[in-house]
Amino acid sequence: MPIDSIRMNFRDVKESLVALILCTFGDLITGVVMGHSSAKFGLIPALILLIPPSIGLRGNIYASLGSRLGSYLHTGRIAPRLEANPLVLKNISSSTFLLLVFSVVNGAFAAVVAYIMGLSLNVENVCIDLILISAISAFLSAALMIPATLMLAIGSFRWGWNPDNLTAPLITLFGDLITLPLIFVAADAVISMETTYKAYGIVLILVTSLLLLFASRSEMGLRIVRESMPILAVCTFLQFGAGAILGGELDKFIAIAGLLTVVPAFLEDGGAMGGILAARFSTMLHLGLLEPSIKPQKDVLLNFGAMHVIALVIFSLVGVIGYAVNVMLSLPTIPLIEMVLVTLLAGQLLMLMIDAMSYYFSIISFKKGLDPDNVGIPLITSFMDVLGTACYVVALKVFQVV
Repeated sequence: MPIDSIRMNFRDVKESLVALILCTFGDLITGVVMGHSSAKFGLIPALILLIPPSIGLRGNIYASLGSRLGSYLHTGRIAPRLEANPLVLKNISSSTFLLLVFSVVNGAFAAVVAYIMGLSLNVENVCIDLILISAISAFLSAALMIPATLMLAIGSFRWGWNPDNLTAPLITLFGDLITLPLIFVAADAVISMETTYKAYGIVLILVTSLLLLFASRSEMGLRIVRESMPILAVCTFLQFGAGAILGGELDKFIAIAGLLTVVPAFLEDGGAMGGILAARFSTMLHLGLLEPSIKPQKDVLLNFGAMHVIALVIFSLVGVIGYAVNVMLSLPTIPLIEMVLVTLLAGQLLMLMIDAMSYYFSIISFKKGLDPDNVGIPLITSFMDVLGTACYVVALKVFQVV
């Protein structure tokens, strides 16, 4: 193997490990909020169904935006500086349109699933409330995530780092940090809202969606919307699977609230690792460095192996820090060794699925004439939500925790 290739791989490992460690610490903050809010889930059970798709949606949309920006920077389509570039502006308007539309879908779907699961009795009122909570939190998050994505992708490229190694995990981290608090802020606002203002809010959401769609009009902007919508629809369905799994064990998670603390870090680290691999494969495909063949090349296998080693470090860290946070905050938890074994077993099971999906989603979409940046990361992070939650619950059951 050429020396340059080995050096590049070591650099990728270093950059990815730094980003993922930051993700782990940041996501545990979200986990603490989630653990401390377990009592609120008892009061508003349908909220737990809204959280995985809401967190996933931010990551799906803005990690894809960051991945596209990374591809544009690598191929010279945009300059590495903050400016009013039409290509960037169309990407922003398309991404925000998708965020708002699927936030509405998430709210409506959460109300229906909650009713089916017996978590709510009045589907109509809950539907309006959850749509408003989801959309308001989306508005607020967009104002923060758009500049963060631009600065992260362009800044990392200017500093000599590979945006493919940083943008997906770090923008996902930022989305995790702000989504849950903003959902609770929006929930408090909607609960205190009069019925008339709720109606005005629904109208405002519809008008804003139409304006964003109008602003996205261009061949490239409409392509982003056209290619992303079916993918995000699948993602929404999958992410509600994660919410349903958590909802099915809600009594046990409320009783041992410390188990919820590690959930955001575990899920998002898995999604971030898949996002890193998918972004890397997408750039390699765009640059002609990767042949889209069914059998992975040696460089692809090397990337898989490196990510499994990284996973050993990251998922051990998730267990250790999650346990330490639970002890410091006096949250009910399980023994340290058991916590680490659970996160390690669940993490390695998850990585096997990440390997296959990151590679095959990228090459299949590329061979079909689609942009892998619009396909790979949203599908992977969404599959990771439901598969990661399932792996976590399976590991808890293996060790007879739940």
